[in-house]
Amino acid sequence: MQFPSFFPRLFHPPVYQGKRRARNYFEGWYYKHVDASGKHIWSVIFGISYSADPHSFIQVIEGKTGETDYIRFAPGDFTFDRRELFVTIGRNSIRKDLIKLDLSGEKFSIKGCLDYRAVSDYPQKIMAPGIMGWYTYAPFMECYHGVVSMNHTLHGHLEINGKAIDFTGGKGYIEKDWGRSMPSDWIWMQCNHFTEATDASMMVSVARIPWLTGYFPGFLSFFRIGGQVYRFATYNRSKLDSLVLQPDKVEMELTNRKYVLEVSVERKVSGQLMAPVKGQMERKIAESLDADLSVRLLKRNGEMIYEGKGEHAGLEIVGDVTKYI
Repeated sequence: MQFPSFFPRLFHPPVYQGKRRARNYFEGWYYKHVDASGKHIWSVIFGISYSADPHSFIQVIEGKTGETDYIRFAPGDFTFDRRELFVTIGRNSIRKDLIKLDLSGEKFSIKGCLDYRAVSDYPQKIMAPGIMGWYTYAPFMECYHGVVSMNHTLHGHLEINGKAIDFTGGKGYIEKDWGRSMPSDWIWMQCNHFTEATDASMMVSVARIPWLTGYFPGFLSFFRIGGQVYRFATYNRSKLDSLVLQPDKVEMELTNRKYVLEVSVERKVSGQLMAPVKGQMERKIAESLDADLSVRLLKRNGEMIYEGKGEHAGLEIVGDVTKYI
């Protein structure tokens, strides 16, 4: 279900959700790219920070080495379209089906354009316009999350530090966050490179969620395979039955009324990214883009739907969510 463009922005999580003169506010779009060989893994984050240090920015992380770059721009270099996802920062731009870069940072110089084909939109419903379900309507959330594309193929090349890299035939993923601050503690993982199923993709996020005068351990998750999306989330009364957290490894089991999702992921190299606190990009977190993952999706009666391994997975372990469960 796709809502018409004249619907409020709330029904279009990919588009810019903020206001030009927001206070203590951030918004960022996360674009992941993996070439067909799996040798080149790059994620690019476009964002805006309205805070004591207002600026727009582009972050880059190279998955194999963990090298990162943070390129600052003036707030006025950030432009957007309220009807569709179209954001520009300087000479760089993103849409749902394209990224165009002309970027010069301390570590990386990147030029080129990639277009995205067979974009897999996250399915929408009136009571669940995005992956947050009905929590999308809560006006006081600390942070909101959206999935823009669960999976798509790449076409084009980028010139990175003078070397041309062909991404044609590779895969991509897009998501975003907006609000005041990222959670104090969270786990995030994402993968769309499964050896046993070329169309499979998944994302899982577990976090400490402030709510009124307290908090709760909330989670969002999807596993997509064969054109079907299996949802496991707090808003649809799924349960986090187990969570084992080690410094570089996470194991968990999620259940809903019909299905069980078992995930184990272990990170390798990680890089340092900046995350927002009250809109200000001042918190340092570690992200891996080349983690190894294994997953099982079953019916509640034990019938196996999918079992396999994933590679080039994204993984963030920030704080300790188990303290709140």
